[in-house]
Amino acid sequence: MKKVVYCFALLLLPTMMLSQNIEDGSEGNILYSKETTGAVNVNTFGFGGSFKQCKTIDAFKSRFYEIGFTTYRDSKEVTFPAMYHGYSSFKFGKLNSIAILRGSLGMNYNISRKPVWGGVDINMVYSAGVSMAIAKPIYMYVVSVESIGIENYYTESLERYNPDIHTDVNILGKAPFYVGLLESIPYFGINCKLGLNFDYAEYDNHVRSIELGGIIDYMPIGVPIMAYNDNKNLFFSFYLSLYFGRRYN
Repeated sequence: MKKVVYCFALLLLPTMMLSQNIEDGSEGNILYSKETTGAVNVNTFGFGGSFKQCKTIDAFKSRFYEIGFTTYRDSKEVTFPAMYHGYSSFKFGKLNSIAILRGSLGMNYNISRKPVWGGVDINMVYSAGVSMAIAKPIYMYVVSVESIGIENYYTESLERYNPDIHTDVNILGKAPFYVGLLESIPYFGINCKLGLNFDYAEYDNHVRSIELGGIIDYMPIGVPIMAYNDNKNLFFSFYLSLYFGRRYN
């Protein structure tokens, strides 16, 4: 009788262990149907963030949609210190501040499965979608001089940056970011992304991953960024993203 009880207990033990693993998300073979994540990223020209929703197709593939944004700093930007105390530094020659919004659809392909005892999942990621570059005009505090007789009178004003009349001699400093916000102009285009995602989460129902890759945005109508340079159509950057989220059914 004891042998029967022992045999029955041995048969039940794996089932009990599997049940416990399913509850805490530690079983390496669980296939969840959905995944929701948020990310912060840095790239060649700025930083940003995104939100991603995935749906599982099978054990090796999932499709997703992602929305995100990034700032953009042109490689030709040079910061000049303000002439007087109390004014902000400025980037001489910069016409507009740029932010890029993206919406995309894509696929994850698993190329190396994480072992049951732990490790790293490696996935190839690619996506394509639409982009919108928002160009916000730069405003400056400038000083003008009016001579009346032997006296010089100095007047401070807030003006949209114009490289033809504003120089490092009469610019006092950059205006706050919100000045000119309502004058922003959108430029629409497309984007595509290719990268590798490394998921190192301890439990299968958690997402903790690092993604490395490249992304291209193309705007048919060039975006004006720097004075005396051609408007920019093509934006290419390498990126590093940190994803955090959960998988669930």
